[in-house]
Amino acid sequence: MARVLLHPDVEKRLESLPNDIEDRIRSKLSDAGANPERHLKPLKGREEYSLRIGKRRAIIDWDGQRGELRVLEIDTRDNVYD
Repeated sequence: MARVLLHPDVEKRLESLPNDIEDRIRSKLSDAGANPERHLKPLKGREEYSLRIGKRRAIIDWDGQRGELRVLEIDTRDNVYD
């Protein structure tokens, strides 16, 4: 079980989304915190991981030793990898 930490910009982004989408994203982040190995996909050429949430992706820094998932960015697939 990993603790999920949101970057302040991610928190603002979530609050700007419709409530149903925000709830879905928070639920998926909670699932990822409960079982990171199952939900996170390593990004090629980077140290971060990706979490798929419908049309959106979360970029996550996973620190297994500290038991933390730091959510760095959430955006649509078209924009998040730029």
